[in-house]
Amino acid sequence: MFKHARRTVVATAFCFGLAFSLGAFAQDECQACIDDCYVQYEECLNTGMFCKPALNRCTAACGCQV
Repeated sequence: MFKHARRTVVATAFCFGLAFSLGAFAQDECQACIDDCYVQYEECLNTGMFCKPALNRCTAACGCQV
């Protein structure tokens, strides 16, 4: 019975570690996408246009969780 419980704990810890690692990788990609959106936003502002809706669409397309 204790072997089964220990295996369950080990498997859970492994899955948590894997999810944490993948989450950190996804955050890096997410931040790069959002940074690119703000670069595009700054370029749009330099043209004198109203750019907030385009920024909102761009950041939403990144699919990042806040």
